[in-house]
Amino acid sequence: MKFFFLSILFFYGIVSVAQISLVEELHAMQTRPILKEKVYVHTNKTTYFSDDVIWFKAYVGDSLNYPSAETRKLNVHLIDRDGIIIFGRDVLIEEGVGLGQFELDNSVAAGTYYLQARTKYMRNFGQDYHYLQKIKILGQVPAQNIQEGVSYDVQFLPEGGTLVEDLENNMGIKALKNGQGIDFTGTIFNEQDEMVTTFQNEHAGMGSFPLRYEKNQRYRAKLQLQDTILDVTLPQAAAQGIALQVDITDPVDLRVYLKTNEATFYNQIYSNYSILFHQDRQLIDLVSIARLDSLAGLISLRKERFLEGVNTVTLFADKQPIAERRFYIETDRKKVAVALKKSIENNDSTTYHLSLSAREPPSNANLSVSVVTEPSLLLNQENTIESAFLLKPYVRGRIEKPAYYFDPKNPNRKSHLDLLLRTQGWTKYNLDEWIQSINPAEEYSFEQGFELRGTIKDDARHKNLALIPNNFRITDKVKLKGQSNFIFQDLKIFKGDTVKVAYQNWLGKIIKPSNIAYDTIEKKRVTKFLVPNSTEVLKVEMKTTTISNKINTDNMEMGDNLESENNKGTIELDEVTVSEKKRDERSLQRRKVIEKYKPLVRDIGKYLDLPIPELSNKHNRSLMDFLREQGYTLRTSNSSANYLQGTKSFGVLFINGRYIQPEELLGSLQLQMKDIANVMVHNTSILRPKRRINLGYFQVFTNENSSRLFDRFIVKNGFDRPKKYYTPFHEFVRPIRMDIKEIDWKPFLRTDKTGEVFFKIENQPTNSKLVLSIQGFSSKGHLISKTIRTD
Repeated sequence: MKFFFLSILFFYGIVSVAQISLVEELHAMQTRPILKEKVYVHTNKTTYFSDDVIWFKAYVGDSLNYPSAETRKLNVHLIDRDGIIIFGRDVLIEEGVGLGQFELDNSVAAGTYYLQARTKYMRNFGQDYHYLQKIKILGQVPAQNIQEGVSYDVQFLPEGGTLVEDLENNMGIKALKNGQGIDFTGTIFNEQDEMVTTFQNEHAGMGSFPLRYEKNQRYRAKLQLQDTILDVTLPQAAAQGIALQVDITDPVDLRVYLKTNEATFYNQIYSNYSILFHQDRQLIDLVSIARLDSLAGLISLRKERFLEGVNTVTLFADKQPIAERRFYIETDRKKVAVALKKSIENNDSTTYHLSLSAREPPSNANLSVSVVTEPSLLLNQENTIESAFLLKPYVRGRIEKPAYYFDPKNPNRKSHLDLLLRTQGWTKYNLDEWIQSINPAEEYSFEQGFELRGTIKDDARHKNLALIPNNFRITDKVKLKGQSNFIFQDLKIFKGDTVKVAYQNWLGKIIKPSNIAYDTIEKKRVTKFLVPNSTEVLKVEMKTTTISNKINTDNMEMGDNLESENNKGTIELDEVTVSEKKRDERSLQRRKVIEKYKPLVRDIGKYLDLPIPELSNKHNRSLMDFLREQGYTLRTSNSSANYLQGTKSFGVLFINGRYIQPEELLGSLQLQMKDIANVMVHNTSILRPKRRINLGYFQVFTNENSSRLFDRFIVKNGFDRPKKYYTPFHEFVRPIRMDIKEIDWKPFLRTDKTGEVFFKIENQPTNSKLVLSIQGFSSKGHLISKTIRTD
């Protein structure tokens, strides 16, 4: 058998007119930066109690697995099996990583849920590209009234997407029951009802077998799936075509076979063929074939030329893509060895030494480690950062347990991974559609933060508008140019934070606008998600919970002058004479003030009113003027925490319940008394070595009309602030079996220049073995994924 005459060409080689046109199209495809973001979310475990906290660390990488430098915002959702969002978090991503948590608080019923994550830019590539991980909530699962029907899906998928007559084709098969892979056996029969070959499941509902498709023949398959027998008609083969087949078994070379039949060979309708090797928009090599001069050919390329992960070979006839096949390349260029050993053993804890080694040192790797007991029902790790970065972005649809294909303990993982990619199927396109499929138009841009919009309702007398957060340092400025509307973009702000917007004149002085309004309209999130085991696209609705803040009078302090619930019923009515007296106006007013400000200041009952003289309001006196009347001045060094100096005491300032930092005084003390509703003070003392210090705490409350003028705008649309990990409450209120016991969560680990890091784990009361799931990546694109069991 002869082979095609093959000439390996790069993009500047000598090619035909059609090939030049193809090369131009491919070059045009790379005019924009090559980037395709990937996400992995590492959770502290995958099974939780209903009063638990889902702790997670998110990793966002680019096409080459480096930490993404483009995105600063990641949307993470907890969704149920119907696609309804239970919780949503906007996670701040810095240096490619971010932290977050979902506090369940008995608000989520037992059952199966999914953690879904995506950046805005990832929406350009479709829902299959989003990160998805199964989460289980322990407890009594509610009974289902509607029984789910049984649905089988059997697909026969020829390798390369082309089935050709009078040729031995590699046929892949995928069998699913309600979306899950199912074991099967089967037999192929021809039209004469003669048995041609047999086949069976190899892994996760997938298999393959060779089939020579005779000319003018039709075939059917008889499948045994558990207790069900199915008859399926195989797809009809084409009379002409080329079969594309890939062999990855050689440790050094990738082998690509092209096979055709005599009908194609003697009736060649195309002038030339091109074989493109690529990983999405990263073009690796181009091989040219002038004409077919035999029925079979072989192309061999060194594996070291390819990128780590899933690559693709596409066969073009002139400019028309006619076959395609994905394959996986595993290299040692950035393979990381992970070692863990005990360093220091104390009575209460053990310090571990984690070290990373690779051909190129993975310095400053960003890691997270979850720790559970061995054995554990809490850690069913279906995803790792390797499967999320190297496999999922290049495969359509659901993959059952992607982490399986990267676990070195699975001896058949490589052949099963190739089987997965071989049964991907392929839809034929024209060239424009093919380029569009791997190079979609970017409808969604990268997100760097949030926006703050508003309107200046007075005359914009100054050119610049400054944004000032809690630390009173200007973080952003916009030019008004006579306009009344303003917008600050790409802000690193958190929900619940407060910010202030003010003029800045040409001397740099901060001036308060007299009338400003913020745009607080929240955009509704409407999207669609594909939930596993379902072929329907489900509309996702945002579940919102309205929390009303109300005063709890059951726990009021005695200083609040409110009747204590604990004192009710302790005095018999016949023992005393109760006389009704009309309360004086001052007492009633104080009670109203206490009830009004109790949500802002818990111990407001301890504070006494400071009357505001009428002259202060009429003569536009400032808050500092008022404090001077109380005998206080600013200390020489106002960086001190106690920055107000009295005759024999020191003082600090609170406005609307918030402590004013020393660096904020410049703006705070300029507040005019006409904008202040109440001033209250609480005098106390603290004992210091050799002396007692008298302190005055001043609580200043602005009136309703001016609260928007002085009070900083409370951010509603911002990043969700991560919390520090704590031991679950259920660990203290009920005994926990060791196989469902959570030990620790270390999301902040970072190796030094030598690839080493130390961390401490509390010793357990029994001699339990631990399971540590270690995930992360380095600044140079190393992926770290290792599960270690301690001795």
